[in-house]
Amino acid sequence: MPSVLENILKDKLLEVSALKKNHPLPASINPSDRDFKKALLEKKTNFILECKKASPSKGLIRKDFDLLKIAKVYEKFASCISVLADSKYFLGSYENIKIVSQHSTKPILCKDFIFDSFQVKLARVMGANAVLLMLSVLDDKNYLELFELAKSLNMSVLTEVSNKQEIERLLKLQYDIIGINNRDLHTLKTDTLHTLELRPLLPKDALIISESGIHSHAQIKALAPYVNGFLVGSSLMKEKDLKKACIKLILGENKVCGLTRIKDAKAVYKNHFIYGGLIFEKSSPRYIKPKKALKITKAVKKLDFVGVFVKDKIKKIAKNRPKA
Repeated sequence: MPSVLENILKDKLLEVSALKKNHPLPASINPSDRDFKKALLEKKTNFILECKKASPSKGLIRKDFDLLKIAKVYEKFASCISVLADSKYFLGSYENIKIVSQHSTKPILCKDFIFDSFQVKLARVMGANAVLLMLSVLDDKNYLELFELAKSLNMSVLTEVSNKQEIERLLKLQYDIIGINNRDLHTLKTDTLHTLELRPLLPKDALIISESGIHSHAQIKALAPYVNGFLVGSSLMKEKDLKKACIKLILGENKVCGLTRIKDAKAVYKNHFIYGGLIFEKSSPRYIKPKKALKITKAVKKLDFVGVFVKDKIKKIAKNRPKA
């Protein structure tokens, strides 16, 4: 029985054939003017945040797939942005690359199952600054040809490995950025421990990105000492409030307690905190009356509020809490 990856590649042949008919390439292609690799070296921990509408493992992930809104949020949190180009399994397109590129200043990664030089060229024409090349898809000869083509267009290459055998191959080839895929592309199961297992097999000075299965700040903290960054898509795309999801993932669920003024609550939200604390203990210097607390919660609706009580019974807490 064919694996998921084998089915994808079979359909990809037909998709690329159609793309060649519908998207004739220009005589000359402008080189990339955004440095994808450099962007992944600017911070201690960097994030490639992904525009992903669907996937083979989860089906439709984000029904309200507004690329302009997504790009606007990612602009604040991402080092780079990944855009799915596969149409059948991820409901993506090369046109989506163009849209995101035109509405973001971040370097753009074309995420597709690339095996043909046409895909690299089309990605660049649409505004991509980097391409994903998967050793699970390519033989050494094809990989090197596509790698050299991408570099000739001043594009970065994210080379994906998923096991020891692919790492052995990679170390004999050229590479730019290495992505460790935590997903088994044949079964679609994920395990972030895969990054820890494979990282020691790669050069210490290599630029490493952990891909797939990343959904919490705790995972980021655990893996960050071993990699340069993370590629995250599904866990963000499934959340209705994308900005809040980015904050929770990248910065954690932080709280500022003792709020007594609307302007302070607004500042807390603006500075990417998730929670604002309201103290209802009368002995506290930051005590706030329920009516005043209600005004604050109504004025800053996107901030989640936490009530702080001391030795109060549940009935009293329920009675005194601000009511909308």
